[in-house]
Amino acid sequence: MTKLTTLQEENNQLKKKLEVAQKWMKKEIAEDLKKIWKAKINNTTLKEKTCFLNDNIEDIITDKIQDFFGELMLVNIPSTIIRNIISAEINYYNFRNNPSFDWFSVISSYHKALDIIIEEYITSDFRKFIDKSKLPKYIENNSLEKSLKSVILNNYSLSAGRLYHLLQIINDKEKLNHYTFLFSKFIKKHSYLEEILLEDKEFFEVYEKIINTEVLWSKRHSWRIDFVETREARRLLIWDFKDKNCLIYKLMMIGEV
Repeated sequence: MTKLTTLQEENNQLKKKLEVAQKWMKKEIAEDLKKIWKAKINNTTLKEKTCFLNDNIEDIITDKIQDFFGELMLVNIPSTIIRNIISAEINYYNFRNNPSFDWFSVISSYHKALDIIIEEYITSDFRKFIDKSKLPKYIENNSLEKSLKSVILNNYSLSAGRLYHLLQIINDKEKLNHYTFLFSKFIKKHSYLEEILLEDKEFFEVYEKIINTEVLWSKRHSWRIDFVETREARRLLIWDFKDKNCLIYKLMMIGEV
């Protein structure tokens, strides 16, 4: 047997093993998604459950999530992110035929998923990057500086709005205060962060649009968001699981590096 033939046989065996692993992975992910789905659906009324079953919504949403993110990404995603995405989609389905309803619950679930992604893939590593012994005692009277100090010292979360404004300041090459400079230094030390957060113009354009809708801030806190605003925000956040140039997918790409 020639060396080439041996390599081809080994390659074929590896392909078969990979196919088996992918099928197993897909099955495991489908089961996990169904568990999350059932936990969420238990809180709905009998009438709503019947509608979900008749319209086959469980399979539709599960297939969308699997096809959009892929098995490898889903394996690494914290279940709380997927749980909130499923929750948002159930509420979106439930309310889309009732445009007069308050769509707060849809945006709230997506916002929670966004906060977890930022914490898991950006903020937690930022805390590890900082040498707390070298932090200054004095801090500028600046809301971003105070937020970053709380993120580092008190394990506060970094909101989607704060992250956007930090990236905006860094992109505009403004004079950076101490904590903002440390955040900029952290991003630029990791090329994958810099490539997505600072150099990807399409990402920043989508991010700017979702911030400008104010659904993650003032409109959300007013507890009143209408159907049109929700539909547009959902498009920018998840793009109906069709276009990966959306905020959630782009941010989750950080976790794949």
